[in-house]
Order: sequence, then C-alpha cells, then structure tokens
Amino acid sequence: MGLDTNAVQFLISAHKMGVRFGRTLMLGRQSLHIFPGTVSALLARDGLPTAKFLESAKTCDYAEPLFEALGAMQVDAMDNSAFEGAKFVHDLNQPVPPEWKEQFDVVYDGGTLEHVFNFPVALRNAMELLKPGGRLFIHTCANNLCGHGFYQFSPELFYRALSPENGFEVERMIIFRVGPYGRWHAVSDPEKIRERVELITFMPMHMLVQARREKVVPIFEKAPQQSDYSALWQATSAASAPVKKGPLSVWLSPFKTGLEFYRRQSLFNRRFFKPIKK
Repeated sequence: MGLDTNAVQFLISAHKMGVRFGRTLMLGRQSLHIFPGTVSALLARDGLPTAKFLESAKTCDYAEPLFEALGAMQVDAMDNSAFEGAKFVHDLNQPVPPEWKEQFDVVYDGGTLEHVFNFPVALRNAMELLKPGGRLFIHTCANNLCGHGFYQFSPELFYRALSPENGFEVERMIIFRVGPYGRWHAVSDPEKIRERVELITFMPMHMLVQARREKVVPIFEKAPQQSDYSALWQATSAASAPVKKGPLSVWLSPFKTGLEFYRRQSLFNRRFFKPIKK
C-alpha cells in the first residue's frame, strides 16, 4: 500500500480544486513510493510548501508528511493490526463503531479495499467515516492485476456505489497504465452515455477516484444495480430498450474484429476514455 507519482499528482490537483484535508484517515498506513525530492518538486510546482515536508520525510517513510503539506492538521491510519502504527485498529470486514462515523475530512484508500473480502461492508465503512462535504479517494486495480488482491474493479462499480442515492457524487475518475509514464484518461459514467464502459488492455491498469459526500443518508439501503440493466427493467418493453449488437460481419472477419476492438474496447474509444493532463 502506498502512493506513487500518479496518486501524489492526483492529491495535489485535488488541493488545487479546494479539497480540505483537515482531518485525514488512511486505510492502511500508506507508504510513499516516490523519492522525497520528486514529491518536493511536484509540491513546489503548484506553490505548496516544501521545507517542512522534506524535513519530515527524512525520518518518516510514510505519507503523513505529504498530507500535512496539503493542509492536513491530523493524519491517522486504520488497519487490521497495529504493526505499522495504526491509531484505529479495526477489521474492515466488520462495520465501524458509530462513534467513528462522520469524523474525517478525507479518507484515503491507496490499495486496501481490494484486499478486504467483504468489500461492500469495507466500502460502506469508508463512506460512513466521512463528514458531509468530505472526500473519499480510492487508488485501486482495474485491469490485468488478477491475483494482486481478492478483486479488481470496473469503473461502473464506483459510479453506482458512490451515487446520490447513497449521499455521494463522483467528482473525478481516471484510469492509467501502471507506472509513472502512463497517460491519464477520464472515465465516462455508463449511465450517462447509456452504454457499458468496457476496456481490454495488455498492461496492468490502475484507477483513481475522487468522490464527495454530499449528505448523510443510509448507505446501500438499496443495492446498486448496473445501469444498463436498470434501464432495461424500467423500459415499458424489451423492444423499447434493445441491446446493442455488432453486425455479424464483424464477428466473421478477424480483421474487422480487431478494428472493432480498437474502436470500442480500448483507450482509443474517446466516448469512454478522454485523455487529460496530469
């Protein structure tokens, strides 16, 4: 668990957007997988203080100095064990105590949730820990990381779970090739474009999500449903909501099949994935 270059840049851009880091909670004590000098350069590029960060980073290999540079007044960690110094020792498979709810301005998951078997409970915990107006950040696996944890996730899972019905709004979602040089792509919401956002890649892909807690409501009182099925069920008849299928000729020709793949299920599909600057 830890922050790479992409995660650091994502958090710095969140600070520029006005995100308040006041009281921050890390799910698992997060390490910094990036040289302090590089972090300092990224902070300085956006006019953030670096001296205190560099001084703290000399004696701390974890992410607290970064969050403090972003304005956090208190940074704590929650983990299933205290072996890395977590203040809140809790198994995320189980609901968090009521007194911990609505206590944090930021909850940051840098690779914990995919390792928790009871994922819906763990995600609900992360959501309930936030104050209204607080932000949830998730850095997790998308494609080609089978075996890294229990799960790898689709974008629609977070669009449907972090939704107005549960008191949340997804502010940003990006996907990128693992490593410091992968280009960022903003991910479309399948419900808005009325189409499944699918992706096939040859390289491991990560996803970064930023969501805001708009209000406190019961979370997952109604289970999230995949948007295309919801639209189909709500249609007056199956004929009014046909399932899109490609022409038979596409499946009969390997060449056309390859073109269809690059048109629809790769990062070249600008309807699904829009390149953005880091």
